[in-house]
Amino acid sequence: MSAQQDGGSLIQVDEKNRRFLLQIGGGTYAFQVNLEGFLTHLHWGGRVDRMEDLPAPEDVICYRHRHARRSEVARQEYPGWGGEFYGEPALKADFPDGARCALLKYKDFSLQKKCDEKELIVTLKDTGYPLEVRLHYRIYSDTGIVERWSEIDNGGKGTVVLRSALSACWHLPRVDCDYRLSHLAGRWGGEGMINRLPVTQSKIVLENRTGMSGPFAMPFFALDEGGHATEHSGRVWFGSLHWSGNWKMAVERDGYEQVSVCGGIHDFDFSWPLKSGETFKTPVFCGGVSEAGFGGASRMLHDYERRRILPPETRRKPMPLIFNSWASMGIHVNEWKILGLAEKAAAFGAELFVIDDGWQMALGDWQVDRNKFPNGLTPVIKRVKELGMDFGLWVEIESCETNSRLYREHPEWMMTFPGREVYLNTCGDRVSVLLNFARDDVAEHFYQALRGLLRETGIRYLKLDKNYTFVDPGWGEALPEERQTIWIKYVRNLHGIFERLNREFPEVLMENCAGGSSRSDLAMNRYFGRINRSDNQDALDVLRLHEGFTWMHPTRMAGGGCHISKSVNGVNLRRLPMKFQAYVGLMCSLSVGKNLTTCSAEELSEIRSYADLYKRLRHIPQFGDLYRLASHYEHPYAAFEFVTAEKKEALLFVLGHSIQFARKISNFRMMGLDPEAVYEIECFGNNPDPVGYTASVMEYSPVSGRGLMEMGVRVELLGDYDVRILYFKSSMSSFR
Repeated sequence: MSAQQDGGSLIQVDEKNRRFLLQIGGGTYAFQVNLEGFLTHLHWGGRVDRMEDLPAPEDVICYRHRHARRSEVARQEYPGWGGEFYGEPALKADFPDGARCALLKYKDFSLQKKCDEKELIVTLKDTGYPLEVRLHYRIYSDTGIVERWSEIDNGGKGTVVLRSALSACWHLPRVDCDYRLSHLAGRWGGEGMINRLPVTQSKIVLENRTGMSGPFAMPFFALDEGGHATEHSGRVWFGSLHWSGNWKMAVERDGYEQVSVCGGIHDFDFSWPLKSGETFKTPVFCGGVSEAGFGGASRMLHDYERRRILPPETRRKPMPLIFNSWASMGIHVNEWKILGLAEKAAAFGAELFVIDDGWQMALGDWQVDRNKFPNGLTPVIKRVKELGMDFGLWVEIESCETNSRLYREHPEWMMTFPGREVYLNTCGDRVSVLLNFARDDVAEHFYQALRGLLRETGIRYLKLDKNYTFVDPGWGEALPEERQTIWIKYVRNLHGIFERLNREFPEVLMENCAGGSSRSDLAMNRYFGRINRSDNQDALDVLRLHEGFTWMHPTRMAGGGCHISKSVNGVNLRRLPMKFQAYVGLMCSLSVGKNLTTCSAEELSEIRSYADLYKRLRHIPQFGDLYRLASHYEHPYAAFEFVTAEKKEALLFVLGHSIQFARKISNFRMMGLDPEAVYEIECFGNNPDPVGYTASVMEYSPVSGRGLMEMGVRVELLGDYDVRILYFKSSMSSFR
């Protein structure tokens, strides 16, 4: 028996019985080699401390009236397509002699340890060919998440063509009810909507084939038994794929009540020639088990991202208060307009001033437009810094305009199929073409362009955009057998650019914007500290957008250019009070997009008050734990609570849509507080009742954490778009 232990994580290996047990936080993941040599999954769920308590492989794979050969290949940790396996394969390969199946059996294992992370590597070998698959399982001492991925080695002389190469296959316990699948789906302007359905005997495919990870689905799944889990209670199995291109998750229940989730890079239009001596590495597919419902799953992911994923410099700093030019003037920027806005932005307290689209000559030519900025950006940047703000810019490197120099000089860089006309994307007066970032020369060109821009300007923020999906993903110059690798090489090169920029410019905050939230995945979170949650920043719509967003991402990452702005009115032709916009934005990485030069003195003063409040309170939502107390899916309001790690401070956001019939809202029972502490409560957003029938201006006496969690706290909302923020601060101990 061998083991590695660190804090709450542990890897145990029973070498005699070829059994493996990973303890991750409060959960356990286990598997064993069965009698036929296949790696059989045993358990993914609550804590198991003793190897002897685990079932034998025969106990989980045997089923009356299922043929023995079908049983022996059931519940494989990494199933290849072959033999009597008829489920979703993780690996499908074509061998040089014409064989098209892969039978993967156990070969050996190794253990690695690096600081506070441990990794188990189990090697499988094909029974007839020199093809090996290394399965990686990485766990940490401070999270309940396990990371899984695979590496496929061709040890033969000929080329093996991979037709499917997924990252991992997860198996859930057999239960006497239908599992419920929860997933995130949507479209532009409605990304990440929460969807639920029962898992009956079928295959449910979650996927995206746009060349990005969204927007029609997000690479995330959650499963619970019989739909009994709630936001705050019940066991939830969940996972998320670290990939920014086409992906697939097959949620499958077979005829023997076995439920599995196999996922990774999409096998649609996928082909990878694996030459002799080469290795294909799949992206990470991470997963965990929450015993505290869907909210607990979110907090586990948030903690994992803050500790292990987000760029180190970004994760430690509060998100700045941003002014962005887009909502007030679109592409019609110029030097004198920007300088006028900068003065106003500094006056209300902006910390980062961003020029969005329009400053450049053309997409593809990332030099400043001298007609708009005759002196270049230097005087603008200098003035912005004199006013006490950092400076940022927008870029969209993956497209080029047909009137650009790049388009004329490098037609071979355009993404198109041979024999087809180049697909032109028209938006307003702009006509653009998608570039083929699978080409190393394209990726290097734009790395150098961005590197030069950052070095020459000293900017502290870079917003990456991509405003249309893959169309005609051709690569005429590639060898015929290499052309379908475009999906993979494109994403790898894109990640490579920003990994290099992160290393050289760790202090630069980068925002991931892809036509809204079309690359909302954990792989991008390794390089970007902010995500455009959606181009739809209508604050009422955000009540649902933010709920789905926080299923995957920490609330601090919820960005965009115009939380406070008139431009959001056009989404639904809805006019929203500035206070409602601001209070919704205060939960996130707040940005202002109003045309400050046309604002009245009263409006500027109001914006200043929200800026001051944001700076005072932002550390709580940006570094604290999130509890979603009420959903706008179920109520005419939403409630989000944030609690600091020390439990000394908390915020409760109550955001009303329409309160009818003078409805009294039930008390909100707080969560995550110190039960023995006493909290003073300060309320923001009180409105005097002009009629005088009820006291809508509420004052609060100090209350214990236990009282707040058991009895709750009352919040009075009236009419439409009424909002409150309650600030809780521990002043003393009530029992100690």
